[in-house]
Amino acid sequence: MRKLLKTTAFAALTISSASLAYTVSASAADMAPRYKAPPPIVAPVWSWTGFYAGVHVGGGWSDSDITQRNDLFPGFDTASFGNGNQAGVVGGGQIGYNWQFAPNWLLGIEGDFSGTGIRNNNTRPITAGGVPIGPFGFNHVADQNVNWLATIRGRLGWVWDRWLIYGTGGGAFADVDYRTDYTGFAVNNPLTTSRTLSGWVAGGGVEYAVSSNWMVRAEYLYYDLGNETVLNPTSAPGFNLVTTYDNRFHVVRAAVNYKF
Repeated sequence: MRKLLKTTAFAALTISSASLAYTVSASAADMAPRYKAPPPIVAPVWSWTGFYAGVHVGGGWSDSDITQRNDLFPGFDTASFGNGNQAGVVGGGQIGYNWQFAPNWLLGIEGDFSGTGIRNNNTRPITAGGVPIGPFGFNHVADQNVNWLATIRGRLGWVWDRWLIYGTGGGAFADVDYRTDYTGFAVNNPLTTSRTLSGWVAGGGVEYAVSSNWMVRAEYLYYDLGNETVLNPTSAPGFNLVTTYDNRFHVVRAAVNYKF
């Protein structure tokens, strides 16, 4: 009987100790801090949509055919100056808006203004039947100086991540000075006149977003501003100098833009 009581007491003590150990362990587990895994970091997706403004610099050159004649003896002497191709620095600023959609297409509108150093200065000897006449200094003079160029253009482009390739076109405007003369005769009367021209522009380029706000680009534009005829009355009655300019220009430029 005594042995049975000892066995029963030992079993009860063992069960009580196990229950206490489980309770302590469970309480400790409940009290332990619980850590939650942080959400995954997702890199922001670049979007071209938004307003931007910036500056550009590059070079331009004239692609204008120029002819000059006098209207008193039209068959006597006509000068063709061909294509001067005289280059100059081009620089200015632009502002625009882009809309990215579908999702790799881009539509945009941009306006820009550029001061230029494009000069097309031409002198040709006065001739009769293609043979120069008179002493040195008997010349046709037909100069063309482009003071500024401006455009309002649409843009259509293809986007992949931070790269953009695009075509562009729209309206173009320019302020051009013309100087004409017929030197070597007593009738010469140098004339300088300024005209504001309008026409169209087309081109394309490639652009890259170097950060969330800054973009760089390289661009080519072709300007066609039509023909302009300058009439220069000389000092001789009925003797006028008639000069026709084809106003065509090429511009290659680099730009930096800030996206708002």
